[in-house]
Amino acid sequence: MLDKTAGEVLIAGSGPAGAALAMLLHRAGRRVTVAGRIRDYRAIEGISRRSLQALHGLGLTRAAACAVGPLPRRVMWGGEARAPNAEWLLPRPVFDAALLADLREAGIPVIEARITALASDGDRAQLTLADGRILSAPWGVDARGRAAARRQLRDGAPWATPAWILRGDATQPSPASAALSLTGGGWAWWSRLAGQQYLQLALPEETLRRARREPDAWLAAQPELAELWGDSSIQHHYQRPSLLGRTRAREKRLWRLGDAAMAIDPLSGQGVFNALSSAHGLAPVLNSLLKGRPIATLERFHQRRQDAQYFRFARAGRDFYRQAASWDSVTAEPAPYWVERCQWPDLLPLHMPEPWSRVRVRRGLAIVGTRLSEQALVFTPDQPLGIRAVAGVPLAPLVEAMKVEDTRRVETLLTEAGAAAPAIIRWWADHSDWPALPVRSPTSPASAVTDSASQ
Repeated sequence: MLDKTAGEVLIAGSGPAGAALAMLLHRAGRRVTVAGRIRDYRAIEGISRRSLQALHGLGLTRAAACAVGPLPRRVMWGGEARAPNAEWLLPRPVFDAALLADLREAGIPVIEARITALASDGDRAQLTLADGRILSAPWGVDARGRAAARRQLRDGAPWATPAWILRGDATQPSPASAALSLTGGGWAWWSRLAGQQYLQLALPEETLRRARREPDAWLAAQPELAELWGDSSIQHHYQRPSLLGRTRAREKRLWRLGDAAMAIDPLSGQGVFNALSSAHGLAPVLNSLLKGRPIATLERFHQRRQDAQYFRFARAGRDFYRQAASWDSVTAEPAPYWVERCQWPDLLPLHMPEPWSRVRVRRGLAIVGTRLSEQALVFTPDQPLGIRAVAGVPLAPLVEAMKVEDTRRVETLLTEAGAAAPAIIRWWADHSDWPALPVRSPTSPASAVTDSASQ
């Protein structure tokens, strides 16, 4: 039975990416329907403070309330122990159920069902459910995760070893987590929450084959992992695809979102953040499209943004692998696992130098709330899509004043920035090649938040 009452946008997938997009479009006054079902396996996921704040900002308050923390993010990587920041743990599928509750509370139609097909049919998107229902809307969004996009992935890593997940009871009640690189290649993320523990492993192929044959014996032979795991037996273990790659952002009447658009290395620890960021990027594109703006410009903006994010995440993972390889090389040749990951996706630095002579101000598209708007942006080699604001204050006027050495104008702009001024000054000072702002050193503890066109 064909149902054409799904509104303007039909979202396939009810995880954080799909839920975030639905909330953003709903706030913009768009008619949205979300279809999907709660994942049927238990897992634990870690998120950052920024992701937690984003959930609250989206109105996904029940989902945010599932987060347990803050916990120190313990890292043992390349022989160095660190606790660089904090993280919060999310129990899934409890978190997924809370997302659906938030959507319903907001008045967004939610259909809990298994999706069997999603396609572009003429001038509409069409979604088929396992019970035989067929939903239709002018536009569709695929937010079903990386498995949904596996045939469309391109520019992926040359390796595709699946992740290996271990689950079991926890003897200690307190929540905790740790990430570590492994001798001989590979890495692990361990977490403990509500009487359960969860271990995600990325291992060389041969090691993975051996470990899966006798998981308890293999785990017991890994001193650092065995200490974290304790005396509990492994109750369940399974493999999960870990394909990496990016896709075309749009195919006819379908747009891709989150992991379905850009499957990143789990090592980056940015899974939920990528999902929420992806939604923040696509929502104004769809909103502008539904207002009649030409699709070509919108698609080009979104594709460039998605590609820039993908390569930045990939380079961040590459640099972690390089750290581990460097540590290995102190006493022996680095493990092949590290070596083959030190060159991909390229040899470009994670952050490009930003000489003042190459900083430009020109107009371009930027995300402003739930819409795209042409703004004066600051372009640098590291931010080719442009920076609109720092700490909520437009950056272009300040750069323009500094380019012509208008000291009085700079002082006026910083005065008008008010409480955000110390954050702007500190952000500016991080660019060593840029001329110093004509102000005293800031004393406020405020931190700078950059609002680029790509965010």
